[in-house]
Amino acid sequence: MPLLIVIPVRNEERRLGSGLARLAESLQANGCADALIVVSDNGSTDWTRSVAIEASAKIPYRVVYHRACDHGDKGVAICSAWESAPEGYDVLAYCDADMATDPEALVRGYRLIAEGKADLVAGSRWHRDSQVIGRSWKRSLISATLSFFWRLLPGARLTDPGCGLKLVRRSVFVQLQMPTDARGFSFGGEAFVRLARAGAKLVEIPVKWTDDDAGRIRLGKAAGDYARAWGRLIGKN
Repeated sequence: MPLLIVIPVRNEERRLGSGLARLAESLQANGCADALIVVSDNGSTDWTRSVAIEASAKIPYRVVYHRACDHGDKGVAICSAWESAPEGYDVLAYCDADMATDPEALVRGYRLIAEGKADLVAGSRWHRDSQVIGRSWKRSLISATLSFFWRLLPGARLTDPGCGLKLVRRSVFVQLQMPTDARGFSFGGEAFVRLARAGAKLVEIPVKWTDDDAGRIRLGKAAGDYARAWGRLIGKN
């Protein structure tokens, strides 16, 4: 069951190369041979594209650069790459360029879907077996608040919508119906709640997560995206 991994990027020239190398190393170490990596750009103005192209010659996996949009929308980067995935890639995933979430968890999630034990797999830093290293008090507060409110949503249990590791069975993803404005940082979390409500089996897995945002995450914008998504979901729109 081939795997397609999307890495949404915007001005990631400094972290993308090492992130791709680490991802490839983990895929190889865990016996995941059939994977395509899509670097999906949502507005880079630096050398991110060049780094992605150079990395394709250095790691034993095919790397494709995809220009999703020019306006800095992570959700568009993920959704666009998933929607344009080549035929035959039956599991779709995404993870962040810095590999803050240890990519070993991605392989565990892939196997759950390949073995028919899940349709959706989400990493959760709130899982009792997870390890969270170096998270600032501000990010901890926002994450805890998100977790509290998203646990209140009916029809699905997603404790960590902001975790940058999610996988979906492609045959399930193609059934997704989202409002046209439902993108942004909250795309993955909102999509998974909607799919779980429609009957897809959602499994959360523990992760090892190390904070490495270096102040790059726009916490205010991210919080706003999640608040609007929560409003849509609580209203069942």
